[in-house]
Amino acid sequence: MMSRFLILLSLAGLAGGSLTGCPKRDQAETAPRPVPVEVAVVEARTLPVERVTIGIVEPLASVQLKSKVQGEIVGVHFADGAMVSENDPLFSIDPRSYEAALSRAQADVAAAQAGYDNAKEQADRYTTLISRGVASKEQFTQYRTTAMSHAAALAARQADLAEAQLSKEWTSVIAPISGRAGAALIKKGNIVQANSEVLVVINQTKPIYVTFSLPEADLADVRTLMTKGELAVVAKHPDNGSVLDEGRLTFVDNTVDRESGMFVLKASFPNEREWLWPGQFVDVTLKLSEEPDMLTIPSEAILESQSGSQVFVIANGLAELRKVEVGRTAGNLSVIRSGLAAGETVVTSGQLRLSAGSKVQVQPGGKAPANS
Repeated sequence: MMSRFLILLSLAGLAGGSLTGCPKRDQAETAPRPVPVEVAVVEARTLPVERVTIGIVEPLASVQLKSKVQGEIVGVHFADGAMVSENDPLFSIDPRSYEAALSRAQADVAAAQAGYDNAKEQADRYTTLISRGVASKEQFTQYRTTAMSHAAALAARQADLAEAQLSKEWTSVIAPISGRAGAALIKKGNIVQANSEVLVVINQTKPIYVTFSLPEADLADVRTLMTKGELAVVAKHPDNGSVLDEGRLTFVDNTVDRESGMFVLKASFPNEREWLWPGQFVDVTLKLSEEPDMLTIPSEAILESQSGSQVFVIANGLAELRKVEVGRTAGNLSVIRSGLAAGETVVTSGQLRLSAGSKVQVQPGGKAPANS
């Protein structure tokens, strides 16, 4: 009987112990876990003052090459799209008719030279005779006039010769500038007219221009800063943001468009790798100056709400929601005018799972787990 009582008492003690132990385990299981987050430190930096806009790439020079003489194209001496250098021969036009015209002009000059030499000799002889008083003045005047007529005829034939020489030279069409050639628009065997059809277009791409516009409000600053030194310009790919080339501002237009309130600028780029191509749209960043001691945080730390810009600040392992005043942006950084101090820590990833007073667990690297 006594043993049965002891067994019941033991079971009651065990039951009591289990009843008193359950709330402790439940409380431990339901306690909120720290939220994993990524953070950044508020830093004072020197930031560039920049203007970011869209520009279009233009060749430094563009030439529509035409023939100066008429004839059949007998040779094309470049590949479509090739780089050509100044004075490279590009097209050959059948020169035979121009060679014949040159020979004829040379013969005409020789005949005119002979006639002039004879007339001049006669005039010189009568100059001597009239000085001795053995020739009449009328004869002297006649021979002198004849010599002058032959001199004029010789000058005309020499001009014809020069023109024939030019025409012969123009049967070889050469590159007037160095640059990238387009496709040959007139092929071998075709007849071209003088100063008519475009044979090929050559674009000078090294260096190259990027043309862009800024609002009138920036005109005074740009002009003032240009007098103090060169202004750097960066051209970036509009899709992936990669830097295509770095150049300098070289031109500011002398008018502001009345309708748009914008003025045009041009930047020159070396373009040695030819990553800038005529007609291409690029993102343009014009650096005007620098501002020191700007408080900055990554832009992804900022939360926008109806009450304004806010960030989560971490102190003693807890999240504090704080209102901030945001100035301008520079790349992926935002300038903070008020609300933060240098050295404070802000949350850059995981904010959507936070509330004021939440415990946080700073991740050593990588993005905070989305569902942890």
